[in-house]
Amino acid sequence: MPADDGWSTVHTANATRSSVSGAHNRPQLSVADVAVLVWRSKGLVLLTALPIIILALVVAFFLPKKYEAVSRVQVTAGAERVFDPIVGGGGTSQSSVLGQQEITESEVELLYSPVVFDRVIEDLGLAAIDPKAAEEIAEADPSERPLMYEKVVEGLQKSFNAGAAPKNPVIRTSFQHSDPQIAAMVLNSIIENYITYRADLFTSSDKSVLTEQLDSLATELELADAALERFLVDNDIGDYDTEKTSVATSYSYVTDEILKVQAQMSEVNERLAALNTRLSLTEPTIDLYVESNYQQQLLDLQIEREAMLATYLPGTPQVDAIDRRIENVQNLIENQGEGVGVIRRGPNELFQNLDQKRAELNADAAALKARFAELRRQKSSIERRQIELIKLEPKYQELVRERSILDNRLRALTVREGEERLKREVTQSDFENIQVLEPARPPARGKSMRKLVAAAGVAFGLFTGGMLALLLVFTRPTMPSASSVSRTVGLPVLASVRRH
Repeated sequence: MPADDGWSTVHTANATRSSVSGAHNRPQLSVADVAVLVWRSKGLVLLTALPIIILALVVAFFLPKKYEAVSRVQVTAGAERVFDPIVGGGGTSQSSVLGQQEITESEVELLYSPVVFDRVIEDLGLAAIDPKAAEEIAEADPSERPLMYEKVVEGLQKSFNAGAAPKNPVIRTSFQHSDPQIAAMVLNSIIENYITYRADLFTSSDKSVLTEQLDSLATELELADAALERFLVDNDIGDYDTEKTSVATSYSYVTDEILKVQAQMSEVNERLAALNTRLSLTEPTIDLYVESNYQQQLLDLQIEREAMLATYLPGTPQVDAIDRRIENVQNLIENQGEGVGVIRRGPNELFQNLDQKRAELNADAAALKARFAELRRQKSSIERRQIELIKLEPKYQELVRERSILDNRLRALTVREGEERLKREVTQSDFENIQVLEPARPPARGKSMRKLVAAAGVAFGLFTGGMLALLLVFTRPTMPSASSVSRTVGLPVLASVRRH
């Protein structure tokens, strides 16, 4: 029997009968049989794959070469990631709970922010980055420009790449462009604007909040001051605390003075009563002295003798004559007494003194009475003022309390604002936790997708042709070998003949 070369069709009587009975059974093919059938369809595979391959080669030929600029930035936890609450906290800071991986991921998100790319376009100009897009936007309708601009920003984001290994503080950034100089320039601008945007983001928001709070509290404090001032003016009060203290002091002083005046009035009245009693027992006038005629004559003679002695010497007739007259008057007085005299009466000095003291005590009593009445009037006025102040005190304390609260809050926020201003100045001047390890440099070699696209086109073309060949293999009832016939009909093949 000739050898089975796989290219012949087998004819047997049994096979003919079996084929008639199993005409509708599918061929039982092995992997080798499938490979043989596919190989027989190699023309169809090439015919199908060739257009796809040619198209892929054409596309790959026109693909531009991309230059990728690379830069690395190291980011660690800095002062801006320290939690410092505006209200409360007691002046203590709490460290951020973010780990290095979370910090790195958040920084990568900031690098991809559209704000960064907006600033890059503003700094470099869209015409320098993508002249074609700039020309299209300039020629487009104004209503379509915002959408076209967003597409440009999205394209820049796709050309940009940033990432880091887990728990690695170094972020690798890259930017692809057809021009190596522009690739490096754009990437350096992205890093610079990222640092600037980061500084604005971490330092400006608190500033605006604090400024708004300070302005709001200052306005509220002005209103509280105006309300307190209006309250004091309406109630005729210069300073409430001073007024309250002054009224209390005046009340205490007037009360003491009333008690003193009452004591003085009692004393004066007692003294006046005692004095009136003494006056009732004292005569207003008294006998001053009794003057007799003999005594007067004797006195006159003695005066006359003294006058004569100034002219005459003792023993002269003139002096002797007056001496005899004096002696006679003396004898007369001794014999007859003093004789009838004149009694003189006058005011009693004791009575006068007592009466004067009584007048003074009456004056003192009248003065003390008037003083007592005035002090009582003053006390009543002070008591009314005290009652007014007591009624006004709750409202005054409420106004003062509100003003004190606002003032304390304003002081605290002013201190915080100063600290934040200093913090912003330090933070903006130097981000120690942000370090550009290497700025972007123009890449010497570009990368192209030509080989990859060409290889993908060839692979896709061959794959498509192979799939079409397999489709034909499994849809046609062809048995390429005796073994496939035997498996299909379930009978052994006795002979096979090559077809010419």
